[in-house]
Amino acid sequence: MTYYNPGDPVVFVDDTNLGTLGYGDEVYPKIGQTYTVRDVVIDHFGVEGLLLQEIRNDRLPYRVGAEIVDTEKSFASWRFKPVVRGESKKEMEAV
Repeated sequence: MTYYNPGDPVVFVDDTNLGTLGYGDEVYPKIGQTYTVRDVVIDHFGVEGLLLQEIRNDRLPYRVGAEIVDTEKSFASWRFKPVVRGESKKEMEAV
């Protein structure tokens, strides 16, 4: 089930264990920052992942299921919340 679509604004809210997998030189989102969804993909754990307009990492070999494929590191969609237009930052923090 896809919760996000390309073009959707999202805010990054959960960095738990972020950066523990990968090559160590990936660029990661920052807590509280707003980003724009560039694409929605299935990541190397079979989880819905987001690619962001503001962050572009190199395509590198990652495990996707039983295969190794060249892909850009995505970020699990559960780490984000949608931005509701017209909602103030204070109201968003209370959610």
